[in-house]
Amino acid sequence: MEKFLFLMAAFVVAVSTKAQKIEVVDSDGDGVPYASVLNANGEFLGITSLEGVLADANGAKSVTISHVAFKPKEVALDGKDMRVTLEDADYSLNEIVISPKPLAYVQTYYRVFFYDSKHGIIYYRAGLTDNALDRETGKLKASTKHFSTGFKGIITKVINMALGWGFDMRSNIRTGRIEDRLVEKNKVSQMKITQTSPGHWRVSDYKGTVGTITDDKQTGRRLFSLDSRMISRHRLEAKGKTKELAKREKHDKNTENEVKSEALIYQIDEDGNYSPEDFVMEQFNDTFDYEFDEEMLHCIVGYQLFSTDRAYVTKKELKERQKANEMKMTYENIRQFEKQNNIPPLAPVIEQALGKLK
Repeated sequence: MEKFLFLMAAFVVAVSTKAQKIEVVDSDGDGVPYASVLNANGEFLGITSLEGVLADANGAKSVTISHVAFKPKEVALDGKDMRVTLEDADYSLNEIVISPKPLAYVQTYYRVFFYDSKHGIIYYRAGLTDNALDRETGKLKASTKHFSTGFKGIITKVINMALGWGFDMRSNIRTGRIEDRLVEKNKVSQMKITQTSPGHWRVSDYKGTVGTITDDKQTGRRLFSLDSRMISRHRLEAKGKTKELAKREKHDKNTENEVKSEALIYQIDEDGNYSPEDFVMEQFNDTFDYEFDEEMLHCIVGYQLFSTDRAYVTKKELKERQKANEMKMTYENIRQFEKQNNIPPLAPVIEQALGKLK
């Protein structure tokens, strides 16, 4: 009898601790890679895989799921595996009238935050970038007006020094096709893009899958989902860059479970073509566990970029637009700017935390 009770208790424990899987899909039923999943307290539980799956909700009673291309969604959990469908964000590019003018102008807006599991949101930064692409030469000139709206402690200086310049540079639009650049830059790691079904492609290198490309039938957009850390590491390994790999391994010892995920979205025509000025939005997340003061913290650097204005212009018209981009960037002004430009909101728990930053 005692043995039976022991076995029953073990069974109950096993059932209660069973990992709860969440599958996140879009309106077409395709998996949504790299969606962030937070619990009711605003703690990050993880991000979905390239297939759109979070392996374990870690016992959460409810979660908020967010991705730059979709509306955040709060879901109550019942301990069972769940399939969640996200709704496309109400965000669209302004119409661009075809014109013989020499410059393609794209204004981009970026926002970045730093989070850790002990302090919550400890840093927030945002800015506007004027991108001017010479349509004849393909050369890009960009200038960024940035600001820091909120922070806690000295970490602000550290992040600004380590990351600020890099985020400014990331707010520049990419020239050329993403597919072409991926293959060209990663020839050494034998990167290739293979169509697996209509509107779906697999991005792989000599070690396996490192990304996916999906066309959204409803919005007419192409979504690139890439594991940036895996791509860069495989490239270093293929090149035999032993010193760089040694640095990476040293970094990996201090930052466990790191995932660098990137999502880029472009508007495409009926034939699947697009140009740099068809850029819609980008999301980059760097998630990792970091030991600080003998405590392991889960951290995330979240970066999002949006196209907020675009046109074909002359040099004179470009200067006029650049002058018009002067704005006092208080947090209230930021929220108003995002609302006016219909920019998808951050998860509610993050929005609430941002209001507490000084």
